[in-house]
Amino acid sequence: MNGPAVKILLLVLAVFLLVTLGGCQKEEVAAEVNGDIITRGQLEERMLIFNLLSPEYAQSLEDDYFRGYVEQNLLISMIQGTLMEQELERLELEFDEEDFEATFQAEVEEIIREYFDTEENLYQKMQEVNLEEGVLRDLVREGYLTQVLYEHVTNEVTEEEGKAFFEENKALFSNPTQVQVSHILVESLEEAEEVISRWEGGESFQALSEEVSLDQPGEFIIYEEDVNFDQDFTRAAFEVSPEEISPPVETQFGWHVIKLHDRQEAKDFTFEEVKEEALAFKKEEVFTSYFNNLFEKADITNNLETN
Repeated sequence: MNGPAVKILLLVLAVFLLVTLGGCQKEEVAAEVNGDIITRGQLEERMLIFNLLSPEYAQSLEDDYFRGYVEQNLLISMIQGTLMEQELERLELEFDEEDFEATFQAEVEEIIREYFDTEENLYQKMQEVNLEEGVLRDLVREGYLTQVLYEHVTNEVTEEEGKAFFEENKALFSNPTQVQVSHILVESLEEAEEVISRWEGGESFQALSEEVSLDQPGEFIIYEEDVNFDQDFTRAAFEVSPEEISPPVETQFGWHVIKLHDRQEAKDFTFEEVKEEALAFKKEEVFTSYFNNLFEKADITNNLETN
């Protein structure tokens, strides 16, 4: 089974399987979802996975406010996962255990490649933080079950519905004019003019950038009317001819010399060109609406919200 809902990394640790253990009533209750309890201990297990895959936040977690923020978001994802599982049980949806096992192995391999290099390193780290494999397996299972529900809910979305979504949201299926540029940033007009002189004399723009630029060398894309860049810089970038350079351009950061590497004009796509993407958008819309309805009707108590 494929799809974004299965991927742990794309789910950002979205949900893990809630297993109600005997005697859990004696544990501190973090949340209750339609009568099913999520304990503080289960939340702490989720935090272990967060620590395992996000060690860069270890120091930040010492701050009570940040730790509380992380815990609240993880608990919300656990509440969502519990709702998913309850709905699967209500619908009596079945799935292939062998397919799930293959999914689990693929997820573990992806985690190893992304974070640990070897299986030995992964399991050594899990042992250090006292994280059992079953907790990780349950997390993957929850993502897998989410995909099962997603496919069930969106199975009957038609091409006609996808086309209607396309017609109503054409801005999502168009590319604005864009340019691919690099630049050299210096402190003064005189330095910018010297860069231009040396380039006109035959020196490589890349070599000049590595030698004198105050910014990191490299190419990047700017879209027309892109608000993420200084507007004087953007305007100048769109006025340069391919493989040419700009006159000196002043911004709040200093003086720039811009080189244009490529330009692509705006393009509006037809439905046939983006059919699969439009269908995916429509399915996402349908599933989000379905799940939001579940959430609104659910009887949920989140005890972290009152702390």
